[in-house]
Amino acid sequence: MTSRRAGGVLALLALSPGRAIPFDQFIDELWAGQSMANARNALHAHIVRIRRAISEVSPDGGKRLCTTRSGYLLDVPPDAVDVVRFTSLADAGHELGMSDPVAACRLLTEALSLWRGPALMEARDGARCRISAADLEERRLTVYEDLTEFQLSAGLGRVAIPELRQLAEQHIERERLTELFMLALYREGRQSEALAAFQTARRRLTDGLGVEPGRSMCRLHQAILQQAEVLGEPRGVTRV
Repeated sequence: MTSRRAGGVLALLALSPGRAIPFDQFIDELWAGQSMANARNALHAHIVRIRRAISEVSPDGGKRLCTTRSGYLLDVPPDAVDVVRFTSLADAGHELGMSDPVAACRLLTEALSLWRGPALMEARDGARCRISAADLEERRLTVYEDLTEFQLSAGLGRVAIPELRQLAEQHIERERLTELFMLALYREGRQSEALAAFQTARRRLTDGLGVEPGRSMCRLHQAILQQAEVLGEPRGVTRV
């Protein structure tokens, strides 16, 4: 199934499993601002293509894409859709974070494992899919932040510092990522690098966004300078 519009149709259906999507909503998503005299027929052609593709994977799968009086419906359980599973796992992991960080990390790791690339990668032409994709990407970063924070706070193994560095550099506006990066470096006994990470982030914030680091990042910077006990023991360092 190579058509981007067919991908958009499937994305709309998957974002609302078990709920009928009206014909007009599909048409607005796929051909917004365009005059399409035969839009309904074109939409049906995409549905046929999707049914055929699903049937190639599962003989009875095509029957899951149902035609209703007002539109089309993907008749599958919500937890059969990765978006729903990701959100459910993320919510459950976040709730467990304070009481059971080990279980929380397990759930959040499972949630992140569902990702195979950018959200709705081949279905971002329509407004709703673009908005949904942006929301999912934001949630993905939040889940990663939660997972990293729980790992650090509970001492649950080493954090992947290269990945954390890359994300902090890509999303300088998300100061929580930079804070986690600084703390991960400090916990590894790399205090000077943690302090340098703060100065780099500060320059990028002031030069790129015209703002100073927030209070939380500044407090962490001071705590690292003072090697505050609240930050935990750096690896390989023993207080006497």
